[in-house]
Order: sequence, then structure tokens, then C-alpha cells
Amino acid sequence: MKPITKLYLKTFLFTGIPYGLIMLGFDLADGDGFRLWKFLFMTVFFGATMSLILVSFHKYRLKKNGVQEITNNNVGVNQTRNLKSKLNKKDLIKKLKTDPIIGKMKMTETENGITLKTGMTLQSWGEEIKIILKSNQENNFEYLISSRPKLKTTLVDYGKNLENINRIENVIKNIA
Repeated sequence: MKPITKLYLKTFLFTGIPYGLIMLGFDLADGDGFRLWKFLFMTVFFGATMSLILVSFHKYRLKKNGVQEITNNNVGVNQTRNLKSKLNKKDLIKKLKTDPIIGKMKMTETENGITLKTGMTLQSWGEEIKIILKSNQENNFEYLISSRPKLKTTLVDYGKNLENINRIENVIKNIA
């Protein structure tokens, strides 16, 4: 099964079934009782609508971010990438602070790297970006960059975490 099809199905199930159960709870509390066809219709209609809207917009944003082929690696909300650079940790922090978007993020220096946190936006509940130094060999540094949503139950991020990784990669590779 294609990764995008899996995401459509996952979104359908994780939005439609809870919605149907919540509406069933309201019906039972109101004294309307259980009606199978109403439950199935509400579950399928809401799940299909949310799946089509959310995943289609997610797919559109991935294409807009330059993703040619949607794979298991780029369709998910947790993104990671290994990058090699000549920048040490201090120079990397300076470089990140000069970027107009990354510079506004809350930056915390850790023992073996950097943690960046973003605030809530219309597209996201916020992200947590970690840049971890994996190896240091004579001015050749290797970093593991990961970006994930703060809200663990996020199903689609509209390509935001992939966009974060790409932006940090561009800042690191643009050594001027």
C-alpha cells in the first residue's frame, strides 16, 4: 500500500471513529438510543471528510516543499536527517541565530547539541527541533537533526517538520 494511502486510511480511522463514538455518547445521554445507521453514517462521513481535507492539504504542502515522490520517510510528522558540516557547535549557534525564522525560535544549548522550540501557529501546535552532534573529526562535524510536533497525537503536519529540517540544512550548508 502506498504511504499516502496509508495516511488517508489512518486519518480516516483516527478521526471518524472517535467522532462517531462521541456523537453516540451524546445520543445516549439525550435518550435517543443507539441507531446503527446513524452511527455508521456520521463515522464514515466525518472520517472521510477530515481525511480528504487534511491529507490532501498535507500532500499539497509536501509537493510545494519540493518533495517529488511521497515515501514513508517524508509523509510522517517525525523527520530526521544526518548532515555533515565544518561548523562547530558555537559557530552553528551563531549561524542559526542570524536566520530570520530560526533566530526567533526558543533555543536551548544542551551538552551534545541544541534544542529549538517553536510556538503554536495556524498549521501546528508547535515543533521541537533537536540538533545533536554525532561526531567530531578534525573540523568535520556530523549532526543529527530531528523535528517533531510537540503534540504527540498529530496525524498530519502539512510538511512543517520537513520544512524545518530543510531550512536548518540550508543554513548549515550556506557557509559564507
